Amino acid sequence: MAAAKLKRRLSGYWKMEAGNVLLMPIILLMLAQWNPSWISLVSFVPMMFLLIIGAYYWRAKLSQLEDRAYPFDRAMRLISVCQVPAAFLCVVAAGAVVFGWLTSGQFTSGWDQGVATFSAVLAGLEYVNYYHRQLQHFDHGPDFKRLLAGKGLRPSQMARDLKTHRRT
Repeated sequence: MAAAKLKRRLSGYWKMEAGNVLLMPIILLMLAQWNPSWISLVSFVPMMFLLIIGAYYWRAKLSQLEDRAYPFDRAMRLISVCQVPAAFLCVVAAGAVVFGWLTSGQFTSGWDQGVATFSAVLAGLEYVNYYHRQLQHFDHGPDFKRLLAGKGLRPSQMARDLKTHRRT
């Protein structure tokens, strides 16, 4: 029963992340009135990259639960290799946004400025949420109760799996 519930939850996670790879840029482009600056486009890259990593991780985790012969270690190797490029892209996006804020005329509109900032912040939060600490607590009751109890942010599931992978 618990395994089936977990599989159902993981099935939703990877689909949500994969859907957001396309949905988030479309929504943000609409908010930028289909006229994004180069800064917004740069800030989309790490956001989308991290959503792809998230979708891949949750799909691999689900596959591991469904089939113990699934090569989960191969998935973790790829996710591990992606960590440094993901962090680098987040820094580039943040730098581009700061550059845009400090120089006039880099954004096409105030909405574009908000879109670029939101994308860069979301990318940074996704990076932390996957590679370090679980920030998302609203979608699973026990996680939310743990947060409300003041027990702090625990290492994310992917961070724990990466730690295990890197030890072997």
